[in-house]
Amino acid sequence: MNPERIDLLMEKYGVDWVVVEGSGSATSLFYLTRGAHIGSGIFLKERGKSPILIHIDMERDNVKHLTDFSLVSFSSLNLRDLNQIKDPVERGFAYYKRIFERFGVSGKVYFQGERFNNVSLEVFKRISSELSGIQFPPIKEDIIYIARRQKTEEEIERLRSVATRTQEAFLVLIDYLKKLDRSSGYLEDNGRPVTIGAARVFLRNELIKRGLIDSSGMIIAQGRDGGVPHNHGNDEEPIKVGTPIVFDIYPREYGGGFYFDMTRTYSFGEPSKDVIDAFEQVRYIQEEAVKQAIEGKACKELEELVVNYFESKGHETLRKNPQAQEGYVHSLGHGVGLDVHELPVINLNTEHTLEKGDVFTIEPGLYYPSKGFGIRIEDTLYIDKEGRTVNLTFVPKVLVL
Repeated sequence: MNPERIDLLMEKYGVDWVVVEGSGSATSLFYLTRGAHIGSGIFLKERGKSPILIHIDMERDNVKHLTDFSLVSFSSLNLRDLNQIKDPVERGFAYYKRIFERFGVSGKVYFQGERFNNVSLEVFKRISSELSGIQFPPIKEDIIYIARRQKTEEEIERLRSVATRTQEAFLVLIDYLKKLDRSSGYLEDNGRPVTIGAARVFLRNELIKRGLIDSSGMIIAQGRDGGVPHNHGNDEEPIKVGTPIVFDIYPREYGGGFYFDMTRTYSFGEPSKDVIDAFEQVRYIQEEAVKQAIEGKACKELEELVVNYFESKGHETLRKNPQAQEGYVHSLGHGVGLDVHELPVINLNTEHTLEKGDVFTIEPGLYYPSKGFGIRIEDTLYIDKEGRTVNLTFVPKVLVL
């Protein structure tokens, strides 16, 4: 979290205070507290001033790394005596009234709450009408989500570590699968077919050994399943020789933290000519898009590059047919961070331009479930403080193993 970036966005949107409430696992609070392990807390920041964090007393050791914060315990605010108020709206109003008055919150306030509901709505209506000088302007953008887009150097290093560990784990799986017996037409270990599910469990264990977790569910989709972009694959299916498998792996740091996202398509044995031709096309345009993903590049232009190429090769695209189910039917990329999908967006409708601090994917693919295959190749890249594009992905882009 970069307080200066928060200040710039507060100025842009005309905000005097930011108040974020939630659990430590909520992405916004996790970001603002630089990954502090807290059960719950409230982040407050006046524009141009140091942040404030209200935390549970017994979690004081978990926040002491926030040396640029004012750290305040819930108990010091004597909030427990408010629990005797039975009406939830009255209790919520008294709760925030005490907090806002204690820290001098006033002017235009941007509030974000993890557990916001109808009671919360009534509470904030009362605050607006009864606490003079406080307004909740109708800001249509998520300021914290926008702030998360540009990663600091420290955040980039954490992402780099996740990238390296993910690929090390993945290569252990691939090395294991490559060595299996193929004589029956399936990959077998001591005479028993190895299934998609077994490969998934193997990789999850390797990720755990490296402090990573498959919290969102990896894709290992074989044959026809790989032809549907977000089909996660059939765990009961044995791995077949000569059939392409889409491996889309996106783990995160254990206990919450940054994601990494990569995809490779492999075939254990020679696949059909259609598969080989499709793979070569995807690999070519993926590498071209990576070359052109530079600072200042309009994200829409990257998508247009890929769409134009695939259409020139006779493939259906969503530009030609928004209802298309086969061909190039998946957008080119997205940002990566504390969520696996963040800003910037890379598609035909975006207005985003690549900037310093962006971490993003380039992942074209061709999808033909009717022909029994799908191909996707995905790298995660970032633009460093010098404006150079750096590829975090080093796993080979080959088809046949």
